[in-house]
Amino acid sequence: MLKRILFIIGSLLILIFILFSLFPSAFAPYELKEMDEPWLKCSKTHLLGTNKLGYDILTEIIYGTRETLTIGVTASILALALGIIFGGISCENNLFGRLSTALINIMAMVPRLITLIVLSTFFYSSQSVMILLIAIFSFAPIAKVIGARVRMLNHESFIESLNIQGFSKMHILLFHIIPNLKDVIATRFLLGINSSIMLEASLSFLGFGDIYHPTWGTMVNLAYKNGAFLRRSFNYLLSPGLAIMLLSLSFYLILLALEDNFDVIKEKI
Repeated sequence: MLKRILFIIGSLLILIFILFSLFPSAFAPYELKEMDEPWLKCSKTHLLGTNKLGYDILTEIIYGTRETLTIGVTASILALALGIIFGGISCENNLFGRLSTALINIMAMVPRLITLIVLSTFFYSSQSVMILLIAIFSFAPIAKVIGARVRMLNHESFIESLNIQGFSKMHILLFHIIPNLKDVIATRFLLGINSSIMLEASLSFLGFGDIYHPTWGTMVNLAYKNGAFLRRSFNYLLSPGLAIMLLSLSFYLILLALEDNFDVIKEKI
């Protein structure tokens, strides 16, 4: 019963954020660049107040949902694809398999946040670059889990039986191995979204985000730079962080609700 409630809550939160990202103008109380008095406190007119330029903070959060969700989901999908490819190759007993294993081990030891901060200083801060960097430095844990599961499946009796019967490796991969990876794939996808969102928020807060496609992390950075703390405009500082927390929590609630069906591999995000 509890897990069903968690699943419903997580699903409703995700649905709300998806609707915000698809139809922001239908939910935002103002136009994106509609101006009012700067630094207004929370009121009936502006539920979360206004920022330095007089823009409604709630409106900015709703419009920023698309950018944050796009980076989180896209980076997770790309990291998952890389993890499946390199994890599968690492199971082969040949040169490519050994090279793939070495690459996975190297990437797994690299500190992600510090490396991303260094690399972000050399690349133009765009959404596509952010997604690519996050995915490249997030696939190694996925590849390790995929590789371990594929090796275990290769020693199962039904896979050995299929090999004896002469089925091709591609047939065995598509119709027997990949279907047995669905729990790992779903788990890593949900964890990957949370990880990508937090990494993006951290980089954007440090000033490496795309200012032309601002995310919630960029909003926190701008609030800090514009003196929101000195003006005691905590609504401007905390509301984007609360949105990030709720979005991450929604995917985590789904994961908790499905833990009986999925072999959850915990990861330090």
